[in-house]
Amino acid sequence: MKNTTTTTSRFDHALYRLSDQDLKRKLTNRVVTYFNKDESSVKNDGIRKFVIKSIEKIGYAKGTGRRYINVEVHDLDDGGEIKPRTLHVAGINKIKGRLSTAITLAKSVY
Repeated sequence: MKNTTTTTSRFDHALYRLSDQDLKRKLTNRVVTYFNKDESSVKNDGIRKFVIKSIEKIGYAKGTGRRYINVEVHDLDDGGEIKPRTLHVAGINKIKGRLSTAITLAKSVY
């Protein structure tokens, strides 16, 4: 099944315009819903959920100018496994609050 969802239809302009420091504060230790451009190896629809443990780098792609983050995540769609990921900021659609994130993490352990 090919994913027909594009990140531009769900683009969060406010998130994209945050300073690097504010973006780190907003995303670190939170569950984020991320829309892949294509299918992922874990989910057919490309909609992924990660807990962002840390943000290593924030930058802009040279070729496209798209803002991205290099992160270490708990991959909630893959048993909470810790993985490095590069995510386009425009692909982040939803950010859960700290309490909701804690509950989600507790559920993923059991």
